[in-house]
Amino acid sequence: MSLFKFFRRNKKDIQNVKENPSPEQQQFSDAALEIFTPFLADNGFVLTKTEIKQFSTTITFRKATQYIRITGSTYPTDYPYFYNVILGEGDSEDFIEYDWNSIALWRLKQKIEPTSKAKEYSFPYGTKIVYSLTHAKDELKKFGDTFLKGDLKLFIETRKEQTQNREPYKIHSHDKDGNYHTTFEPESVEMKKKYS
Repeated sequence: MSLFKFFRRNKKDIQNVKENPSPEQQQFSDAALEIFTPFLADNGFVLTKTEIKQFSTTITFRKATQYIRITGSTYPTDYPYFYNVILGEGDSEDFIEYDWNSIALWRLKQKIEPTSKAKEYSFPYGTKIVYSLTHAKDELKKFGDTFLKGDLKLFIETRKEQTQNREPYKIHSHDKDGNYHTTFEPESVEMKKKYS
């Protein structure tokens, strides 16, 4: 059994999960839904999941095999807090699949405008939420235009470059003599081969 099987979930048409969301995650998710839902609907994407927790938000829109995820984190270990617009293909609920078969919008921006300071978005608060998410939507429209229209050529090229530059997951363990060994997790090795 794979190390990551526990991340997999039963699939449903629409999932709505709320687990004691913090006020900032609730405000972020409400604004993200209001700003992105009509725009993505106009491009054929349907809302399939909202998951709002105390320190994180995940909102997923799908169109056939494509998906767009809006993710935000305020986990104390993730400081400085951030959010991303993720573009992917395939299973959006299988951790190892979406981790290897998706890219952040900022990677497309970096590919299209190599001199830009592309990176994840800073997590917004208060009056900055709508401004920041509107800016992210506008960047999705500009840099993700081909993806939105179903042309995956640039997405695949960018994903390939990302995958080639990362290692499979490492497993650190020690033997009976107390010596540490590092191996690569087999499923992630396969994903690296598949998407490189």
